[in-house]
Amino acid sequence: MAEQPEERSSDEMVTVERFRDMVQAEMAKGRLDSAGIRSFLAGENAGLLYGNGLDGVLLQVSAAEEADARAILND
Repeated sequence: MAEQPEERSSDEMVTVERFRDMVQAEMAKGRLDSAGIRSFLAGENAGLLYGNGLDGVLLQVSAAEEADARAILND
């Protein structure tokens, strides 16, 4: 039996990319913002305090826009 994809709430935030470099994270966020996709950088302040040794900076979008965001970032 095939496994069903996980259903997500449209307002749930999902991580579409992880960055160690804040400049690259900001550039990717800018690409999504200019395409009309609202995005959020999670962990940006932790990186400033603790360096890049943590999980890095997470670029997040709403679950409803995940596919479009991934397509833009992979282009």
